[in-house]
Amino acid sequence: MEKIKLKYMGVQQMVNNQDVSIICLSDELETRQLSIVCDKFTKFQFDLRSDSSMQNDALVHSFGDNAGRILLPEALMSIISYMTDLKLCVVVTNVVDGVYRAVIEDERTGTTFPVRATEGVLLTLANKHVPLYAEQTLWKYQSVPMKKDQPGVAIPINSLTREMLETSLEKAIENEEYETAKHLKEELDRRGKGNKGV
Repeated sequence: MEKIKLKYMGVQQMVNNQDVSIICLSDELETRQLSIVCDKFTKFQFDLRSDSSMQNDALVHSFGDNAGRILLPEALMSIISYMTDLKLCVVVTNVVDGVYRAVIEDERTGTTFPVRATEGVLLTLANKHVPLYAEQTLWKYQSVPMKKDQPGVAIPINSLTREMLETSLEKAIENEEYETAKHLKEELDRRGKGNKGV
């Protein structure tokens, strides 16, 4: 499998929906980016691991004196590194019904363990020695050119959850954005056809 090495660029909260955030990943040259939707609980986990988390009053209030201590995933990754010779990496492999999927791979044996991409990215933050990749075909179709000075991020329509698609469709119709509404409806219909045989 051909892979593109990724960099974690941060998490941005959506302006019109406080429960949804976007994880931003880029290639090493920062020419293209991949945007992964996450919920507020997952964003909180990313915030715990950000460089500025120690200054974040909400986190200090939530954890008190424990804010500076090692979290369980970091401790477990240290134990795994100490006790085994595993050489792990995380590979974002595909997107299904608005949810990016990934695998944790033992690079020595090729053994893989499926996870949601959000958890895979968190693992790479918990242990800086675990590299993050995207499968090359996924990267080709899902990444977009990176625009550093532009506010917001572009998100491919197939990476939106069903709930986000429905909300966006309602807003597009309300704002008379019929071309956008058409594309959103087509994606909802496509997903509906895929689930009928289940």
